[in-house]
Amino acid sequence: MTASRIRKRIEKLAAKIGLSGSRQHTFEELCRLMWRQDKRGLLALADGDCPFLRVFVSSFERDDAERAAHGRAPKRTRKSPN
Repeated sequence: MTASRIRKRIEKLAAKIGLSGSRQHTFEELCRLMWRQDKRGLLALADGDCPFLRVFVSSFERDDAERAAHGRAPKRTRKSPN
């Protein structure tokens, strides 16, 4: 995946969560949102052209396993009211 395609994907994620001009999101937050919306897509990126995403994938998998062990559903992302 090219850098421009990654940038476009990040822009789409930012639009989905309704980023306002005053709040900036970290790359990890955007990856976590992608994980919640499209795990297979993020895994494909991590296994392909973006192996650096494996760090996040490992963390997200641990978080999911911990929540499952404690019987908690994953946190929902809230859209900011506009």
